[in-house]
Amino acid sequence: MAVLLCGPVFSLNGQITSLKIGDILPETIFHYSTGAVNHEGKLPDKRYKITILDFWATWCSSCIKVFPKIEKLQAEFAGDVQFLLVNAKNTMDDSTKIKQFFGKWNARYGKPLSLASIEQDTILDKMFTHNIVPHYVWLNDEGKVLAFTSADEVTQEHIRSLLKGITKPIIMKMDQDKNRPLFTNPDLPQTQLRSYRIFIKGWFEGLGSGNRLHYAGDTLRGRAMTNMSLREMYISILRELHPGFTENRFIVDTKNIDSTLLPAPAEESARNVWQKSNMNSVELILPARHAANLYCSMLEEIDHSSGYQGRMEWRNLPCYALRPTGKTKLLISKGGETEIRLFSENNPYLKNAPVHYVVARLNNCDAVKFPVVNETGINNNIDIMFTNGFKTFDAIQKQLQQYGLKLVKTERELEVFVVRDR
Repeated sequence: MAVLLCGPVFSLNGQITSLKIGDILPETIFHYSTGAVNHEGKLPDKRYKITILDFWATWCSSCIKVFPKIEKLQAEFAGDVQFLLVNAKNTMDDSTKIKQFFGKWNARYGKPLSLASIEQDTILDKMFTHNIVPHYVWLNDEGKVLAFTSADEVTQEHIRSLLKGITKPIIMKMDQDKNRPLFTNPDLPQTQLRSYRIFIKGWFEGLGSGNRLHYAGDTLRGRAMTNMSLREMYISILRELHPGFTENRFIVDTKNIDSTLLPAPAEESARNVWQKSNMNSVELILPARHAANLYCSMLEEIDHSSGYQGRMEWRNLPCYALRPTGKTKLLISKGGETEIRLFSENNPYLKNAPVHYVVARLNNCDAVKFPVVNETGINNNIDIMFTNGFKTFDAIQKQLQQYGLKLVKTERELEVFVVRDR
């Protein structure tokens, strides 16, 4: 089970020092008992040859997706390696959020997460300073800091090599300050910065994958997208410029299709390899008076730096029309509070809400290969449940038919975003 240890984990006399590779943890830590319910031991525990601290947060999807891999490694190297999840107080996760997370994990996988977890930590976070999670700290049984890494380096091969005393190169995580413009140092006078733009090709360790926003007061005047493919960048910006834009309206029309314009492989190991050569980072900061042009300017920068050109245009394309079959009585809402749970993994449903939410869900579904347009003519709120989810087209069609709806293959003139060679 996931054991929650209350924080602060321990207290030290004097100032807490940020540790570097090769430093040794204070002996005080080895003598501190965790004091956790149903758990006895030291932190880190000298019984283990390697301790790996995994700094995480409930809102960090990149952290959470690695947990199953870590569980397997913990089981494989039980007795030699201890993984310890560390949720720092500054993540803004409180006890309620963390317990809800572990409860959802149990419901999803049918068993508790079998990793010990510290919550509300204020000490380890200062001792191992970092800007981005997940963040992994490797320690030996003497408390020596061996490495700071990303999730990619937490592998069976690296653990086995360390246990055998074999030195193999581990790529260290370079932590960029997420509050600063990319690749700038403290000498940059941020309060005087009026304009900034940069485009980096390739994966850059230490940036993480995601977004950073820059404000002037309440005005959004800058945004960074880090370690993302061109496809992801384009689509993220288009959703800001054209609310409701979906990925199935993104068309690549080039002579030689660059893999960075294609979806990432579904298989995890293939996706990890793909990411290293297909990720990019872009950041723009505009004068506050030009903030309304931010996303148009970002599109222009991506076009300029990538060698492609994208624009919205109308095309006659194959699509699905969502239409009634004449028997839609079951769709009539019974009233009550509006609930939109169409992206839930178990028994997704819609309650007392417009039908366009169903259309939006179908347009964000891998099983539906073409865009979906709403031709139901239904203006009132509906109730609908997709007991079998959205995994296959046949299952979706069968569930729609139970409510008097169906997807009909046709053609329509649709507004799409087309990427071409410059």
